[in-house]
Amino acid sequence: MLLFWLLSAPASVSGQDTVARRPLSPAWEPLAGAVLFSGGALVTLRPELHNIEVHIHDGLHLSELPHTHLDNILLLVPMATPFVLNIAGLPAEHNLGQMALFAGTSSLIGLAVIESCKLFYGTGRPDGTTLNSFPSGHTFMAVTGAEILRREYGSDYPWIAVAGYGVAAIVGLMRIYNDRHWFSDVVGGTGVALLSVSASYALWGAGKSKTKKYTNETITTLR
Repeated sequence: MLLFWLLSAPASVSGQDTVARRPLSPAWEPLAGAVLFSGGALVTLRPELHNIEVHIHDGLHLSELPHTHLDNILLLVPMATPFVLNIAGLPAEHNLGQMALFAGTSSLIGLAVIESCKLFYGTGRPDGTTLNSFPSGHTFMAVTGAEILRREYGSDYPWIAVAGYGVAAIVGLMRIYNDRHWFSDVVGGTGVALLSVSASYALWGAGKSKTKKYTNETITTLR
């Protein structure tokens, strides 16, 4: 967790093609991510806390409700939105190539953590199908896209950031409604997303010597 915190310094990628706008100050995300992940893991590991989730789940009779697969589609909407907006002509904080680096790196880091945790914790799903419930991968993908969307457009278009996180929240709630995840799984997936995006932006956009090679001349080849 300390590594993610150290990597959370505000980032900026140099290059003429990058839009110079009001810089974001994302110093709170790694801390929030660590708290959310730790909280979700604590509830998962402590039987007395997890039993509260089970009691609420049983009281809502979620297993008896009709389920939907809409969450399998919605989870991709926040991630796709900044690329669609940029292509449509609405400038973001970074260009398409840079956003692709951020999105790709965030996804690789986060999915590695998600899959490792699923193997390590071995939490049973609410529907009793498998033992890989914690943390929620669907929630991770949705929040990762929402956080990238917020960083790229949130300073100038706050409503876009709100909409992105709104979709991510719907995905998380649908995972619970569809009897596929516990609330702690959704909280843990959100934490992994915030940590992964923070690490990605710091690694590729810190503006230090190791990232100076990603200037306009090289990054445009990814567009």
